[in-house]
Amino acid sequence: MVRDNLLLLVGEIRESQSVLERLQGLYESYESQFADPSQRDVRDAVLLAEILCNTYTCVETILFRIARQFENHLDPQQWHKELLQKMRVEVPGVRKAVLSRETYRLLDELRRFRHFKRYYYEFDYDWRRLDYLRSVYDQVVPLIGADLQGYVDFLLALADSKDLG
Repeated sequence: MVRDNLLLLVGEIRESQSVLERLQGLYESYESQFADPSQRDVRDAVLLAEILCNTYTCVETILFRIARQFENHLDPQQWHKELLQKMRVEVPGVRKAVLSRETYRLLDELRRFRHFKRYYYEFDYDWRRLDYLRSVYDQVVPLIGADLQGYVDFLLALADSKDLG
């Protein structure tokens, strides 16, 4: 593994973390509308759905780059699900797990919603489901931040390792 590749991966993760922070800022600026049934309308549902999906897509992109760096094979038929599963597993002597079990569980909820939304073109969103996904989002955002920072620390230590070949 080449040191420069690890440092490039750190840069890519940090760039994606910045995107996640901007998405979180957008979410927070509308959070009171999302939470108040008397203020919600279809535009709020569409915006919330986009924030949820874009957040997952951003995380998935980071995970894909990590998998590519560490040469994880992914089944082309179910790579989205498999990628998430592989990132919660430590590969001894190769890489530590990227995601905690809880982060994995919550991200899988967002993955399933994104899959649903890709094929859903109507505007009558189920606010009970969106409220549930808001709670998932609220829980997973700090976990993602902690998991990614832990992984960046791992990559930096690996890049500084004398054993890097």
